Amino acid sequence: MKLNGYFAIVAFTLAILLLGTKVVGAQLQLQQSYGEGGGMISGSVYGFNMYDELEPIDWASVHAQNSQYSFVSYTGGGGYYEMYVPAGTYNVTVVQPGYLAYSNAVAVAPGSASTINFYLEQSHVPVPEFPTGIATGLMVLSLASVLVAVRRTKRKR
Repeated sequence: MKLNGYFAIVAFTLAILLLGTKVVGAQLQLQQSYGEGGGMISGSVYGFNMYDELEPIDWASVHAQNSQYSFVSYTGGGGYYEMYVPAGTYNVTVVQPGYLAYSNAVAVAPGSASTINFYLEQSHVPVPEFPTGIATGLMVLSLASVLVAVRRTKRKR
């Protein structure tokens, strides 16, 4: 059975209202859990590449912690991150494989916006893509598959 345009509009409106009440309920629950007030911590994470050029780091994890709360955010495209936290003093730490971890303290007041940019240095510890045994196994497997393919083409001729 097909819904005509009127019923589709009504169903869409009801879905939007239901979603809106869930969002408001979640905001009220957060307010009750963390208390009134809070602020935003945002910024960018940059790191030096192998050519000593400063570039934004994607997918770096940014942790904000104090004695009561712990929050995690990840950098997106361009190395930008942001998180909303309750009022208080936080230790903000950036962790990214291949770079040294870096921390900074920030005080968050109700309605405040704090910007913290991080400039990470390379740790010079190699980040393995594959364990050594797997890389060797993949090379042997690929060589064997090439030999089998060459042998099959020679047989068909």
